[in-house]
Amino acid sequence: MSGSSTGPATAGELGQSSVQVRPRGAEEWLFRTLILVVALAPLPLGSNRPLPAALLALAAGLLLALWGGLAHFGRLRVSVPLSRIAWPAALYALACLWIVMQWVPAAPNILADPIWAEASRLLGTELPQRISVNPEATVTGLMHLLTYAATFWLALQLARDEDRARRGIHAVAIIGCAYALYGLVVYLSGNEWILIYRKWSYADSLTSTFVNRNSFATFAGLCLLCAVHLLLARTRHLLGLNRPARIKAALLIEELTVRSGWVTMAVLALSIALVLTASRAGVMSSMAGLLCLAGAHLSRRSTSAAQMTLVAAILAAIVATSFATSGELLAKRSRLDDVDNSFADRNQTYALTLDAIRATPWTGTGFGTFADVFPAYRNDDRPQVTWDKAHNTYLENALELGIPAALALGLSIALLVLRAAKGIRERRRGKAQPAIGFAAGIIVGLHSLVDFSLQIPAVSVLFAFLLGLAVSQSWPRSAARG
Repeated sequence: MSGSSTGPATAGELGQSSVQVRPRGAEEWLFRTLILVVALAPLPLGSNRPLPAALLALAAGLLLALWGGLAHFGRLRVSVPLSRIAWPAALYALACLWIVMQWVPAAPNILADPIWAEASRLLGTELPQRISVNPEATVTGLMHLLTYAATFWLALQLARDEDRARRGIHAVAIIGCAYALYGLVVYLSGNEWILIYRKWSYADSLTSTFVNRNSFATFAGLCLLCAVHLLLARTRHLLGLNRPARIKAALLIEELTVRSGWVTMAVLALSIALVLTASRAGVMSSMAGLLCLAGAHLSRRSTSAAQMTLVAAILAAIVATSFATSGELLAKRSRLDDVDNSFADRNQTYALTLDAIRATPWTGTGFGTFADVFPAYRNDDRPQVTWDKAHNTYLENALELGIPAALALGLSIALLVLRAAKGIRERRRGKAQPAIGFAAGIIVGLHSLVDFSLQIPAVSVLFAFLLGLAVSQSWPRSAARG
């Protein structure tokens, strides 16, 4: 390492990490390992099984412990102090503390779920009183939230260096391309497998290493943001050259096919894979995120009309190519009768979930307990259909956490997304990273209205990584530390 820090940082260090002599060795090792964790998270079915989820939590926890130990002994410094994100951190911590309260035995009888008193009566023995109806599911949900918090914090601290943040975006584009190409190979070869398992659902949709098409759609949309940003960043400057139009066109083609050929491939692979998921909400929310990203690229004062045209043309080409080559199934699922049937099912579930929320509006039933509680409220008109998710993360959180804690959890994330949005306005250069974070928030925020992608660990870990990177880069380089 080139040096170490043994005392408090001075004002201005928050934004000057890219030009200072810093103990880079440990930070580089931690950052690369964090990227590896993000890259491997989707591999075992999106880490949406107990063992891979536990391993993911262990990896994030160990990295956080290593970072904390190195920071404590002065081997690296805190790049973004906690005071910078005090309100989001406090709200997130309060939600986690409430989950602990839901899980802990011997809850006051006035708060405990009546199921424990009934179980004690039927079994003839006194059982510990808890708020959660399923303590194991609740503590597992807490483990997930702590995993995402660790990922966010590490990205926040390690991506303050602008070069490292850029490499993080490159890495996400490559990761997404790899999973999209794998998904395309499987899809084109018969779409019968997920890794070593026979595919048991979504036989007509591309899901890559995920089980649910909507989950992979969100994952692909987040990765597509990074790939499209790279493509725009590598091409828009060509139109500013003082060259004839014929020369500019030739340079643009060379850039897209040779110099940045891998980026073009990543964009095409991700966009085609996204459409082949046939996830209506996943595609629509991803398109909304891409529009936000394009708006950030066009918000620069130096943007010319020709560059605006190029950005619009590239986005139109991406949409046209992906839909022309792979949009048949999505178009079929977007027919009015199919949409009506899907929304009818969801609306019925939402109404029943609201009934369940009214039963315990303040305390909730325990984080992660929707599948245990919902059957008591549903009717039996379609007993063969299992609803283990509410298909609306906001309603599901309100049912499980209670309305106050659900608001705290949602607001903590919303404030971080808004911090990224402020970075687009406040920074004169380097707007891309906060723009990607804001656009990522748009994607997951919209998709969470009708699905549960954020409840898949691999998706949330990727989102936490991008959001941490974006918030870290949301302050101007000259901002004072503290």
